[in-house]
Amino acid sequence: MDIKIRKFRIQDQAQVYKLIMTVLQNEFSLAKETYSDFDLNNITKSYGGKRDLFLVAAIGNTVIGTIAVKEDDNNTALLRRIFVSREFRGIGLGKKLIIKAIEFCEKKHYRVINFCSTDKMATANILCRKNGFQRRACMSLGPVKLLKFTRRLRVNDRA
Repeated sequence: MDIKIRKFRIQDQAQVYKLIMTVLQNEFSLAKETYSDFDLNNITKSYGGKRDLFLVAAIGNTVIGTIAVKEDDNNTALLRRIFVSREFRGIGLGKKLIIKAIEFCEKKHYRVINFCSTDKMATANILCRKNGFQRRACMSLGPVKLLKFTRRLRVNDRA
């Protein structure tokens, strides 16, 4: 199985949207209501900043995983859209995606990465904790708890 992690391409748009929305609808129906899909309608625009990134994991032209980085402010990145197709879970793909995102954040001289999730997204939460993120906040929103995880990066001198 030859899985490549690469930058998002415009031709990935429909597959990325379908993957993420399918996972949300089938596994996290309450969580889907919590999050807007606005960014997924135009990924190139939503993640087109110099300090933004949208990666896909693909086998050939088939998208099987995603992760995104969005600039929140000069020092802070938001980790977003960590999704892996059900049939490709458990092989370390999520970890590889997170590592690539963290490396990108280090290269872009972010000092902090935040990841917001829900209590229903247990696998993503565990994956983030295993990769140095710490839970910083929890807020109830009806039947769902919103969680905020933070990872501090080593301090880099800005170029």
